[in-house]
Amino acid sequence: MPERDPLVAPPFDQGVFLLHYNRGREAFQEARYAEARRELENAQRLRPDDADVLNLLGLVYFKTNAFPEAEVIYRRLAQENPNVFILHSNLGLILFKQGKLDESEQYLLRAIELRPNYAKSHLYLGLLYRQRRKFSAALEHLRFAGAEKIVREVEAEMRPQGSVPAASPIQPIRRETKVTTQKIVPLAPARTGEVKPLMTQPGRVPMPAGAPVTMPDTALTAARKLQDAVDETQLAEEKRLDLAHKIEGASKTFTLHENGFLEINFGRSVHVKRGTVSSYSGNLKFVAESGLLGTTAQTLVKAVGQGKIFVYEKGRKTFLLDLNEEFIYVEGSNLLALEDTLTYRVEPIYDSTYQRKIDTVKIFGKGSLAISTHIEPLTLRVTREYPLSISSNALVAWTGNVIPAVMDDKSLENVMIENADEAGFKIRFEGDGVVVSEQ
Repeated sequence: MPERDPLVAPPFDQGVFLLHYNRGREAFQEARYAEARRELENAQRLRPDDADVLNLLGLVYFKTNAFPEAEVIYRRLAQENPNVFILHSNLGLILFKQGKLDESEQYLLRAIELRPNYAKSHLYLGLLYRQRRKFSAALEHLRFAGAEKIVREVEAEMRPQGSVPAASPIQPIRRETKVTTQKIVPLAPARTGEVKPLMTQPGRVPMPAGAPVTMPDTALTAARKLQDAVDETQLAEEKRLDLAHKIEGASKTFTLHENGFLEINFGRSVHVKRGTVSSYSGNLKFVAESGLLGTTAQTLVKAVGQGKIFVYEKGRKTFLLDLNEEFIYVEGSNLLALEDTLTYRVEPIYDSTYQRKIDTVKIFGKGSLAISTHIEPLTLRVTREYPLSISSNALVAWTGNVIPAVMDDKSLENVMIENADEAGFKIRFEGDGVVVSEQ
């Protein structure tokens, strides 16, 4: 058997990639950063250009103070995605931590230009101006971010030495400094939960060598405030799927018959739910996907070969979705079939208080998939003005620029529908997108 040319990359193994990515993601969420770095670097070797892996690896580098490594990743991501505000904001923060204030200011101003009401970019920029003693500009951004404690500290620094603040609510005398900066347009107050001021972390983190420090206490305060400041939101500007118009199906690989049978014609491989294959033709081999083990999506098996499969799931309704370089998150147990042209990975929603989770599978690329539900599902719109709360047992899928978070509100236990056979929890979706629910 001839030896493999060392210059030729081995064939991509989706299962091995998912194994490293999911281990790295879980380790990151549990603050096991050394393990997360190792697993995510292994995942990056398999998919060097995967934006999700790069973004998460950049966060790991940031958390472990590996700022030069984080800078390399976020410079690349920001260059490849010039209109994604969170990448510019994160890169601005990383540059600030290294004392590269001029570049940091540029990226933070760009982030604010792209998303004027994102509080953390204003917070970082306010701290940067504070360190430069540009107090007027610092106060403008810090007030917008809701960082009242730091605002009071800056106002105290602006008072002449030896002066005592008056008892009456008179504004202290300020030393004005001329600054050219972007004008902040006043916006309506944010909803509760939309933007939260950062909390001071215990312990102190020294600023990197070479960082310009005007006042030692100011630098230390800024470092403490930035300890956990980096935003952990995934890339928000991906092309989203319009579920309201896409739950109809136009696939060439998948055909949904009126009697409920799903016909799948394929030439290489396809993923199908275990226990749903009614019949198949062709010389096929069925193998499990290692990257899905331990999740609700582990029922998916991979059919390899060329042939035709008929799939039927008794007592459930089937829907087809076609992705055109779009993305969707699907609760694992609702996945019925998946075309091999699509990329997928498990990204759970964690309830850390009670050590629970719901396994959602992020699916993206170009291809078709099939979802099954107990009943006809509801397609629910999420907007910034109207967030959505549902039971985890009811979640089928979601897409768009929305962020899910677990709700811990006991008062809802007797209000919202629950499945008596399953222990669920409440999930709140905020942002702009669509959620599919079957309750």
